[in-house]
Amino acid sequence: MKTAHKITLEIPDEFLKEIADFKKQAHITDDKAAILELIKYALTLPPYFARFDWEKAEEEADADIAAGKVKSFSTVDEFLADLKA
Repeated sequence: MKTAHKITLEIPDEFLKEIADFKKQAHITDDKAAILELIKYALTLPPYFARFDWEKAEEEADADIAAGKVKSFSTVDEFLADLKA
């Protein structure tokens, strides 16, 4: 039998909806099983993604969009041509 350890977590209320959404998408009915799956997933992330500051990146992207530092393309071909330019 596998060794198990009991850990008590305090989960902020704002995470509960996300956990409920994950349970629904993953077809998991048990809260504990869903949280365990999320923890296992987080522990297997490559270090780059685990340490990446997503909040900062989102703020930078929002600032770029607000400053008009974006391009729009009507077709994939236009996008690819711009990449090659």
